[in-house]
Amino acid sequence: MTAEANIMGLEMTTSQQTTPQESDAPAPVQERTALGLVGKILGWVGLVAAGLVVLGLLAITIGPRFLPYQALIVRSGSMSPTIPTGSIVFYTKIPSSKVKVGDVIVFQKPGSTNEKVTHRVYKIGQGPTGTYFITKGDANGTPDDWQVPAVGTGWIARFHIPSVGYALVHLQSTLARLLLLVIPAILLGAITLYEIWQDRARGTTA
Repeated sequence: MTAEANIMGLEMTTSQQTTPQESDAPAPVQERTALGLVGKILGWVGLVAAGLVVLGLLAITIGPRFLPYQALIVRSGSMSPTIPTGSIVFYTKIPSSKVKVGDVIVFQKPGSTNEKVTHRVYKIGQGPTGTYFITKGDANGTPDDWQVPAVGTGWIARFHIPSVGYALVHLQSTLARLLLLVIPAILLGAITLYEIWQDRARGTTA
């Protein structure tokens, strides 16, 4: 009897040691935690994207009113591939006497009151009325057929951001601006509600 009991006790001990331990956290809780993490990441990504768009709109609408720069959207391909269509170009002020051949400038199109042109200075000439610029688009085969007076100060292109202008043109509408305010608010509300629901779920399973 003693030998059999010892053998049975050894078998029971062995079986207990090899029994796999159950997970401390139930599978549904782990899945909810993973979903919560994904939801937070997507929410914050959306907020960051909306924030960047708002900053872009402020940069081309409000910024130039208070800071010494201009930001304009290129709507034609005359400067391609240097400045592709849809780019947003940032300019700073410069005395006309410091503009050199090869600089990219923006100016009011001669004969037009509301059209601005961004072209490269092709030549600097002298005429009866003073110094003038001959300009040319990089994609154009010949220089422009006008002369830009080189007087006072002007604006020279410093850098550009490709393709962003397309989005900002559409986002300048009243509806788009309203959505830029509503969407971040909805995302913040959704994240907050999800965190509240997750906290309650943890309390229920505890």
